[in-house]
Amino acid sequence: MTTNKKITIKMKQIGACPECDTNISFSKKLFLGLKKTCPECRSELEVISLSPIELDWTYEYEYENEDEEEYDYDL
Repeated sequence: MTTNKKITIKMKQIGACPECDTNISFSKKLFLGLKKTCPECRSELEVISLSPIELDWTYEYEYENEDEEEYDYDL
């Protein structure tokens, strides 16, 4: 008699902080762009690769509207 049982192995997902090299674990579903704060150095990080898991600093992008003309406030 054979039984078919499903065995689920939950692998721990870990990435390294680029600032202090601390291992950072992820309990939620991992996706590109996921933001995480390093518990050691408090750097704001973002997932940039899933295989292997790679983290980089989160960048704040400033977009300039090319349609807007500069206004001279000294008129």
